[in-house]
Amino acid sequence: MKKLACVLAAVLLTAAVHSPRRPGKTIQPITIILNGMRLPVKPGPQFYRYHLLVPVRRIIEALGLQFQRAGRNVTTYVGAKQITLTIGSARALVDGDPVLLDAPPVEIGNTLYAPLRFFTAALDAQANFDRQTNSVEIVSSLIGRSAPGTTGSGTKTRGTVTAVDLDSSPATITLTYNASIRTLPIDPAAQVVVQDVNTGTSNPGELTDIAAGDWAEVVLDKAGHVKHVVDAYGSRTGTIAAAASGVIVLGDGRVISPSRATAITLNGDTVTIDRLQVGDAVSVRYNIDTSEPRQIIATRKNAVSPTAGPVAIETISVSPQRPLRKNDTLYVIMHATPGGTASYDLGPYVTGLPLHESTAGTYSGTYKVGAGVNFADVPIFGHLSVHGGALTTWESPALVSISTEPPGINDFAPGNGVTVNNTRPSIYATFAPGVVPVNASSAKIEVNGHDVTSSATRSDRFIDYMPQVDYRNGPVRVIVRVSDEAGNTSTKSWTFYIKSR
Repeated sequence: MKKLACVLAAVLLTAAVHSPRRPGKTIQPITIILNGMRLPVKPGPQFYRYHLLVPVRRIIEALGLQFQRAGRNVTTYVGAKQITLTIGSARALVDGDPVLLDAPPVEIGNTLYAPLRFFTAALDAQANFDRQTNSVEIVSSLIGRSAPGTTGSGTKTRGTVTAVDLDSSPATITLTYNASIRTLPIDPAAQVVVQDVNTGTSNPGELTDIAAGDWAEVVLDKAGHVKHVVDAYGSRTGTIAAAASGVIVLGDGRVISPSRATAITLNGDTVTIDRLQVGDAVSVRYNIDTSEPRQIIATRKNAVSPTAGPVAIETISVSPQRPLRKNDTLYVIMHATPGGTASYDLGPYVTGLPLHESTAGTYSGTYKVGAGVNFADVPIFGHLSVHGGALTTWESPALVSISTEPPGINDFAPGNGVTVNNTRPSIYATFAPGVVPVNASSAKIEVNGHDVTSSATRSDRFIDYMPQVDYRNGPVRVIVRVSDEAGNTSTKSWTFYIKSR
């Protein structure tokens, strides 16, 4: 127990060292003033490694702009202009042209932060930090904030979902935003989209897919009925590296501290946080506005089936046991009590998939991967009911990963159209993994039509080639290809020029 406490203390100390510095004994929160009005944001701006960073999503949405996230990339649009921000990269892209930031965007406690320069250089806003008032002031000619939780003309509203009542007529959804609570009627033909902002998952859904604790944005018709719902949440996956009373720490150092409202399961059983152990695989679903964990799904390998008695699920197996991509087919086989009605879920993402009893006690099913499905290391939930009896559920240790989007090729050099005077320039490109890791052995590089991969240095983060011969003056054409572990491939080509003295 002492060893466990030491591990936890070390991880927490490491997190504290890299957390935002808080000079002095006490410090007042930094406020945001947007177009002359105070914008309630929690958590707010903070200093991180000597740079003032501000939360991105809340400010973008307060300006009435779209916030689209796919893996490490965040995209928004100002008129016809597309702006892309990449976590960990100090380069933002405005219609494909790089804009240098004074610090890379970073996630702190599940909140995405960026330096003020992102708003001044990329969004054409005026922004400054007033030390006397301890406030960040942003002035923008873009759509302003009209009321708490409402944007534009008032046809949109957003907040944390506190309840979805499907039994009322019509059904209703209740949203909480700051101190405002609104219960809104839902049109029977309302469209639902479910998004995971971390994995880039965006799929059509049903009202039953909207979970209390998620962050939702709804569009209202003229009668005030909800006609469109975007239900968004964040997810984290990993393995528990340390556990203590009320807290778990993932292998990447992220500390997960659930509240009383957090639902926790272990291999399908409802448990308390203290039942989780080092080595358990976990999937965490959290509110993107408050960062509060709302669901923790834990899987422990070699665990026995929690079910017992006349109805039991013995095993669930899947194939292939590798990350899948679009148009791949997943095969699921469940061995359980015969004569029942069975189904399965792919974590919380794809639910209600049927299993058919092919032979006595053997239930099988298939799932063909469609576009826009992205998640990593989620368990299979099997469900079984025999002769109309109670539903038995088991969470299998088998994990599934699906990626339908290729990895990113971010920074590269020499840049497109750049002229260099070095006849042997270092040529490189960096990779940004998506849902599943990059396959380092898949990285290829061609220079002027010649495959020089064998002379390059490759990893899952970059490829770097140092020419062994001098290149002549003129254009140099580079092509880089890389795939993730699911087989999704990205290609980047560009041309730079050599003009030696």
